[in-house]
Amino acid sequence: MNITYLKSVDEFEKLKSTYNFLVLDFYSEDCPPCEKLAPLYEKMAQSFSELKFVKIFRQEHRALAESLGVSGSPTVLFFKDGVVLEKRLSGYIEEAELTAVLESMTGTKGVNNNEVKDKVNLYDLCIIGNGPAGLTAAVYGTRYKINQVLIGDLPGGLMTSSHKICNFPSELEISGSDLTKKMWDQVTALEVPQKFARVNSIKQDGELYNLILSDGGNIKTKAVLLATGTKHRHLNLPNEQALTGRGVSYCATCDAMFFTDKTVAVIGGSDSANTAALHLAQIAKKVYQVYRGDKLRGEVVWIDQIKANPKIEVIYGAKVFEIIGDKKVTGLKLSQNGSGEKEIEVDGVFVEIGSEPETTLIKELSLETAAGNFVITKDDQSTSQAGVWAAGDITTNSNYFQQIITACAEGAIAIDSIFKYLQAKNN
Repeated sequence: MNITYLKSVDEFEKLKSTYNFLVLDFYSEDCPPCEKLAPLYEKMAQSFSELKFVKIFRQEHRALAESLGVSGSPTVLFFKDGVVLEKRLSGYIEEAELTAVLESMTGTKGVNNNEVKDKVNLYDLCIIGNGPAGLTAAVYGTRYKINQVLIGDLPGGLMTSSHKICNFPSELEISGSDLTKKMWDQVTALEVPQKFARVNSIKQDGELYNLILSDGGNIKTKAVLLATGTKHRHLNLPNEQALTGRGVSYCATCDAMFFTDKTVAVIGGSDSANTAALHLAQIAKKVYQVYRGDKLRGEVVWIDQIKANPKIEVIYGAKVFEIIGDKKVTGLKLSQNGSGEKEIEVDGVFVEIGSEPETTLIKELSLETAAGNFVITKDDQSTSQAGVWAAGDITTNSNYFQQIITACAEGAIAIDSIFKYLQAKNN
């Protein structure tokens, strides 16, 4: 395979002088976006053989990362004739955006490894998404002996980004990645059929649903459980994307160590922002928490810890209207209710303003949605489309209480309903 794991800076300099086109992936340990990128990176290395792909373990090459302005994991850099290009990708990197950059570099489409395979796999149930809702559904599906397949590209989903979870039954305290491993180990032990891919397309075909996967696979299924979770909201500021990986981050668990003894800001005031601020306070020298409301929301225990932490300063009634910086983040401009504008100097910005559903499959299935594109579900997790159920953070159920335990509950309820549906269909 056309991938080199970097061993030294000298090797990096040699690679730069040897290859016209170089692609670098700076990755870290305990980094969910890095895990999601890994199979995609291997796929691109096969598709674009004229490019040299390099993986760099950031913890062993901190100086190199800093010299190239890398402050987020993963960050993919592109070199042409030994010179780094302006374009870079960081965070939760999607296949389409990486492909677009590589096609622009080479002027080619690459080798198409995604043509639909001849074999069509038929299942009674396809669970799309392997976060807590999908993983729980797979466990219950096994107990009901449903002919099922679990599809997803990142086991655990956004749960993996939580550095500390203290409200899950049986666990006094556990990280999101460790809880993910426990759930995934159970699914694996039960020998649930799994496909590590994304669903690129889903269409109704008579009484079945036809799915085309990112790995070229083709699946037909009698029932679908949509458990795709949500994605991070962005501030949608002009230079936010350009500074992602240069100081802007959406995962404190992944990128906190880039900001050891530095000053950072966390944007948001709910549980995800509160726990991110507390985690960063263990590493950074100063943490500003910027929130548009007049008091923090979420679990009281986190709020009490923030109030007691001398490293954290909460700026209430504030909204970010500009991220300052050219090649890296240097500060924020805020507007405050009744007190004009304020500017603060920071080295990093962690955006924790909630999440929203990925709408592609929701739209393809023509599902009825509520405000914010959340899927409307009945008590049994069924949707407006016959043969389609939804569970987890993408639904309107559980009173929008987006918790790991409610996602698990919805996954279990959906399977009970799907089992009854399949029984009636098969009789």
